[in-house]
Amino acid sequence: MGEPRNGGIPAFAGIERFVEAFDRLVTQPRRHRSRVPVVLFSEPGDGQVGRSIVAGLHGRLHGREAMLAPHAHLGCPDGSAGAPPDDPVLAQLHLFSHVIRQLTESMPQGTGRLRLPCYQLLRSIVTAPPAADFAMEHHQELKDRAYEAHREGSGPARTLWWLGGRDHASGGTLLELLWNFLAGPLFQRLPRAVYAWRSQRLMLGGSRRRPRWYAQWARLQQGTPPTDFFRSARDLVHGVDPEKFDRILLLALLADLDAACRKRLFHPWRRRRVCRFVLLVAEAGDEHSREQRFLRELRSAMEDLGCTSVVAVAGGVRSLAHRIPDIEVATLSAAGAELANVAEHGTAPGRPTGMVVSVLDGAAADDPAATYWLRRRPTLAPPAPRWGPRTEAASTFAVVSLALVTVAALVAGVPFGDRAGDACRGSMFLGTDGQCVGVAEGAASFGSGSGERAVRDVLELIERQNGEVQKRTGGSAAGGPASRTVVYFGPLSGGAGAEDPVRGGTLAELRGIALAQRYVNAQALRSGERVPLRVLAANAGDRFKDAPDVARHVVELAERDRSVVGVIGFGQSRRQTYKAIRTLGEAGIPMVGTSGTADALLRQSGHYYQMAPTDSRAAAVMASFVQHARMTADGRTARRTLLVADPADAYSASVAASFLKEHRRGRAEVLLYTPADAPEPAPLTDGLDGTKLDAVEDLAREVCDAVADEPRTAVVWAARGSQLQLFLNEIARISRRCPKLSVLGDDDVTTALSEVPRPWEVFGGLTLHHVSHGRAAPLAALGNSEAAAFLSAYDAVYGKDHDARTSTMRDDAHVGLAWDAMRYLALGIDEAWRGTGGHDERLNRSLLQAVLHQGLGEGGFDGATGRTDAHGAAGGGRFTEDKLVLVERGGPTGPRTALVCGVVARGDVRAAWGPGPHPCP
Repeated sequence: MGEPRNGGIPAFAGIERFVEAFDRLVTQPRRHRSRVPVVLFSEPGDGQVGRSIVAGLHGRLHGREAMLAPHAHLGCPDGSAGAPPDDPVLAQLHLFSHVIRQLTESMPQGTGRLRLPCYQLLRSIVTAPPAADFAMEHHQELKDRAYEAHREGSGPARTLWWLGGRDHASGGTLLELLWNFLAGPLFQRLPRAVYAWRSQRLMLGGSRRRPRWYAQWARLQQGTPPTDFFRSARDLVHGVDPEKFDRILLLALLADLDAACRKRLFHPWRRRRVCRFVLLVAEAGDEHSREQRFLRELRSAMEDLGCTSVVAVAGGVRSLAHRIPDIEVATLSAAGAELANVAEHGTAPGRPTGMVVSVLDGAAADDPAATYWLRRRPTLAPPAPRWGPRTEAASTFAVVSLALVTVAALVAGVPFGDRAGDACRGSMFLGTDGQCVGVAEGAASFGSGSGERAVRDVLELIERQNGEVQKRTGGSAAGGPASRTVVYFGPLSGGAGAEDPVRGGTLAELRGIALAQRYVNAQALRSGERVPLRVLAANAGDRFKDAPDVARHVVELAERDRSVVGVIGFGQSRRQTYKAIRTLGEAGIPMVGTSGTADALLRQSGHYYQMAPTDSRAAAVMASFVQHARMTADGRTARRTLLVADPADAYSASVAASFLKEHRRGRAEVLLYTPADAPEPAPLTDGLDGTKLDAVEDLAREVCDAVADEPRTAVVWAARGSQLQLFLNEIARISRRCPKLSVLGDDDVTTALSEVPRPWEVFGGLTLHHVSHGRAAPLAALGNSEAAAFLSAYDAVYGKDHDARTSTMRDDAHVGLAWDAMRYLALGIDEAWRGTGGHDERLNRSLLQAVLHQGLGEGGFDGATGRTDAHGAAGGGRFTEDKLVLVERGGPTGPRTALVCGVVARGDVRAAWGPGPHPCP
């Protein structure tokens, strides 16, 4: 079928609205652009309508006489792409070469030449011979090859190389050899060294504080930021699977296209690039086709980079939507409305990267209105520049000179750093990572800082439950108490490189709090004898980096709003968390912790109550387990112990120090590793002595060597769970010497179980045990009624959660601890209200603090994570001394409990474990 030109798009209802939105996105001004979802036409049959639409769009971009927007068209019926070469690497690059050739050839007149430095640099590396041929230090031969590829597309570089003359290897004469000896360093070796230096800065950035896209990608793959681009690229790019190969090349290409759309001061050709780059795919093919893999990785790369310079449309899509979440629309008119909304308001973070448009087979019936509209506007109409590039360059120079003079005169009077003028709303302000932090109700005010969609869903659930309380009570229940407000204090967001809210435990805690609020309010609104609760979310920033500032905002809110009676959260033991607790304690606000465990938390304020067992208690259980349990892969006890810890992390240092104190049999060998992206600086004095390692691969090598020397070695993981996956990746890479590994993890390792793939899938020889602060399923089987109520509430809301990452959250103790913390605080509020004799105005934070300090009337309560009695008046220290601790064994069939120590419920105390039996600490 021939390709229709200009007005050749099939005419049927809604086409005019879709094409109008498409044109608007292509010509949208730079400052208003956001990421655009990839448009996917799905239809039964042979996909004829989708191909016709894509062909018609191609005609609009091509114009009658000149190119109107840079574009590439894949799946051309004329076979212009040619057959892929036999070499597997070149065959994989064939599609990229076809796209880049079309983009280069379709650059509109007056917009200059399209340069793609990142892509061309990576291409020269992936097409280089095997790594064994590059044995010289610092990969000098690889740099030479990259510069050689650069010279092929750079006229100045070729000229300088020619001026340097020919050397002996190039067959130069004696006179040429002499000239090369004199001029070669200036015209050849110096430009080559400058090119290598510029390539390093182009891919990695000038500093670790502002890394480029490649540095961030490599850190995610390796676990540590690279210091040498050529060495890192050689190790990462060669030998990877096709999808990762496409991903890195697409990241490079999209980064170049984004950069090509940015203005440069004295580059008028760039300023005339007013259109987005357009990628058109006529036929996506089946699930394993080259085009569909390209589309999948294109969507992921556009989201990862936040790419705003590309619009992509594909026809013939059949199976892509089954693998990646999509926006689904039923008609072209609806698709046009969705794209128009994107052009007007942008794409919200976390929105799907694709939009599937259902097109009925044979839908190309005549539509006179659409036909008339298309004939009036047969081609794209981008705005035309007034002047030529050279005239614009001269005028720009004059304007810039005048602007510099003006700025120099005014710079002394310009105020900087004014938070009041930022884009955050209400009690929110810009935090350390440039995201909105502070206090807000529900999910809307957090914007891009709310993390994944799952986190937004829970915040929206809490917002709906707050509205239900307000609707049912009007602020005061009939004959009962008015609603009170509880603030959840946790890390809901972060900037680039922030810890994922699923891995960080935030999502699990939010689910527990939302479920407990639902449970508490159902009782309160039904009986009128309990206090209904509203929940506000206080975003403390990625890994609590902004916790002290946010705590001050919570104090200001509590001073204005008398209904605020307490704060819940503090799920990570960090030094910034300590400062926030002190700030809130000085203001007299009661606090109930969720999954924070460090002993130091309790020392920060007398207003803080801890639900989770302390690090010293958990470490004592870990030491007993390492000493007595048959935890190795061959079913025997360990002979040697390796302790992995992060001395810069308050939680990790606390667990490690307590474990060393309790580990009586022999001396544990300590390996110290601090990730490069640690949120807090290392302490001034080291509290731990051990072998310091700079990279995760060094840590893996040390552990593997120890296991090779003594197979009955137990690795005690006292570091953060978010680092375990990177460590296991390195172990799997070098596992020939250590095919099996036994690990006992701290409680933070439970967050790693939500990773996909699971830890035992990353390294098949792993035997993993980890501390748990209470898995509800076995506790319910032991007769804990609160655990059974928690499971019922969880299954009612999240029982159909089949997401690969969050489906294991039912067994995550973070959810149960948050449930218990919310229930404990609610019971304290109810008891304080009853103590007022029904005088609702007397219920305040001071009365609640008195109740919590004295202890609940029944001496605590049986929570979903065991019995809790966190009062401070009877020598309890505001935590439960014999709080329940479990050790679980993870595996493909689900967790299995290996140790139970502590109080399961009133009258059920587990004081021994194992076949010994061994006494519980």
